[in-house]
Order: sequence, then structure tokens, then C-alpha cells
Amino acid sequence: MLEDTELLRRYAANRTEADFAEIVRRQVNLVYSCALRQVNGDAHLAQDITQVVFTDLARKAESVASHRVLAGWLFTSTRFAAAKAVRGEQRRHAREAEAHLMEELSRDPAAQLDWARVRPVLDEVLGELSDGDREAILLRFFEGRDFAGVGARLNVNDNTARMRTERALDKLRALLERRGIKSTGAALAAALAHQAVVAAPAGLAVTVTGVALAGSGAAAAAAAAGGLMATF
Repeated sequence: MLEDTELLRRYAANRTEADFAEIVRRQVNLVYSCALRQVNGDAHLAQDITQVVFTDLARKAESVASHRVLAGWLFTSTRFAAAKAVRGEQRRHAREAEAHLMEELSRDPAAQLDWARVRPVLDEVLGELSDGDREAILLRFFEGRDFAGVGARLNVNDNTARMRTERALDKLRALLERRGIKSTGAALAAALAHQAVVAAPAGLAVTVTGVALAGSGAAAAAAAAGGLMATF
């Protein structure tokens, strides 16, 4: 019986479907079982991951055939594919939860935060947060990044970014409460997401860019002139 790697080399050379089908038949249980463990028993997601792994194997057949033990490559590939799938599911669930929260808040006026009271003190209370907490709030609600984006900027994973942001939001809520502005964390999150940043007037970005560049050019020219004068 031919080894898996030999079958893979033959498939890479001739694209014989029977050879690839035999590899899948031999290894599908290994890949599916590994995927199933990685996704905590989600059979549907494990099937999707299994499909991804073998599709990747077919695409990379020529290079993978050089591996001494194909099972090793399949195991590693399955772990990577599962991790990516889990992150995708977490982001999807987070989006769905946020959408549900926004819907609930829109149906319950009593749960909404009085933004007119928050706006005058928001920058002050943000200034009282630590740099790390403030950065998490700014990235999530002012720049509108998802938790994956927040994590990428803070060099942490999605889940850590979510927990860090939630803790920072709770600290912000407590600071507002000291000023007599009570709210739930959900209401504060919704208010920040929708009202903290407003659109600048049309054309302002262009004007600011032009003036800033002109100003920096003038400053550079003045500095250069000063340097020349100093040489005399």
C-alpha cells in the first residue's frame, strides 16, 4: 500500500482524483476529530474546517508531499484553521449581540442615556482614566473598531480586548455616576458608539491638511534659514 505522501506526490504530478480521494478517506477522521475538539463539539463548524484543510491540502499538494508524515501537517493545519474559524465565530456572535443590544435600547427609551448631561463632562472623565483604559475606549467607540481591531492595536487577542474594553467602560460609567449621571454599561456603550463622534464640516479635512502642510513647510524653511545664518 502506498504511503500518504507518495499518493500526494502522485496527485500533485498527475492530478488523479482517485489518489486524493484515498488520502481523504484515510485521514478525514483524524482531521474531523481534531477540528471537533478545537471548536468545543460544534459538528457543523468542524465539518467546515475539515473541508478547508483538505482544500488547502489539494492546493499545496506539491509542497506538502515533501513532509515525512502527512498526519503532522494535517494536525497543524487543522489547528490553524480551527483557530481562525473560532475567531470568526466569536466576531459574528459579538456583532449579533451588539445588534440585539442596539435593538433593545431603541425599544426601551428608559434605558437610553441622557447624552446632553454626558457631553459636557465626557472628555474630563476620559482624562481621568488610565492610558490603557482610555485607549481601549477610544479605539472601540471613537474609532469604531471591532474587538479584533482593538486587540490588534493593543497587541492582545480578541477576547482580552473585549474584557479590557468592558472593564474600561465600567470605570467610565462609575466616574459618570460620581457626577450624578447613572446608566447601565450597555446604555453608555450605545451612546458612545452613536454620539461621541460627529462628522466634521464638509471640506474641513482638506482645509486643515493644506494649512498644516503649509505651516510645516514654512517652519522648516525658517529653521533652515536660521541654520544658514548661524554658519555666518
